[in-house]
Amino acid sequence: MRTEIEVKAHITDRDEVLKKLVALGCVFAHPIQQDDMVYTKEIGTLETFLSNDVFLRIRIQNDGRVIVTAKQSVKKTAESLVKIEHEIIVSSAEEARAILEMMGYQQAVRVKKVRRTAHLNEYEICLDDIEGLGSFIELERIGESEDADTIQKDMFTFLMSFGILPDAQVKKGYDILMIEKLTLHS
Repeated sequence: MRTEIEVKAHITDRDEVLKKLVALGCVFAHPIQQDDMVYTKEIGTLETFLSNDVFLRIRIQNDGRVIVTAKQSVKKTAESLVKIEHEIIVSSAEEARAILEMMGYQQAVRVKKVRRTAHLNEYEICLDDIEGLGSFIELERIGESEDADTIQKDMFTFLMSFGILPDAQVKKGYDILMIEKLTLHS
């Protein structure tokens, strides 16, 4: 079973972080724009959003790909970045939306970002500029959920090795951060 394990941190100087990663040997792909629409059965408050068992995402990328992802948290908490994940590429975002809505899913939140990715050792490294939230670095690795805590500690130790402080760590997904922001401003 594919378990996505990640750590994330808010960064204030993306260019400086990028420079340090390139010095370590990272080769970043061209930036990709991603428009993520997250669908759930229950929408509303953050508590309602988190009560869902499965989170479905339609991602439209500016390279023409449309990716539908199903995620399920291993731990049922807002601060879990360990998820079982399945993805497929589809030909039509409109048809994907229609299918999800036919099955009773509703769009809960939308997140737009520009992402640059690189790989180093077993990590996928993402530098993300999130519309309305700021800049982040995210490390992802596929692993076993029972090893997640150890893997996340190792990943954050790696981030700290080039100057990212523990208080910059973010333990929530962009969808949750966006819902929190929208809730505060409504």
